[in-house]
Amino acid sequence: MKGGYFWDTNILTLFGYNPDHAILRQHIERVSWDEIFLPSVVVAEAWRGRLRKVDAVPKAKPEQAILPHGKLAETHKILRRFKIIPFDEGASKKLLCLRRKPRKKRHADMMIAAMTLSCHFILVTRNERDFSDLLPPQQVENWIDHPS
Repeated sequence: MKGGYFWDTNILTLFGYNPDHAILRQHIERVSWDEIFLPSVVVAEAWRGRLRKVDAVPKAKPEQAILPHGKLAETHKILRRFKIIPFDEGASKKLLCLRRKPRKKRHADMMIAAMTLSCHFILVTRNERDFSDLLPPQQVENWIDHPS
């Protein structure tokens, strides 16, 4: 698979809260929905966040389970709209290369960068600084703070 856009977790979260966000919508229409993908690392982060909230519900108060379980269903509905690309052998090789230089980076960010490099995608993120020493500038776009 060559070409396309990976969304970072912060863009997926914004889309989940406001799918009609004007600037994000302009970009989606500019590039076509078929060119937008989620790396499996981002999907794992989304599920982990939701499951943490579900698990935090006290067993003594069943009424408190309603909201987090509703949000869990919403997350499932949002994620179904995307094509998800798994972390694969190509990404694994890129991750090994990225690890050769000592960096203070979150492991998930390094995995996302490795997937972006392996797939020859562009990463859409608001956290450009987190990827500045992992990806070339032409492979990072901020669709929210620096709209085209």
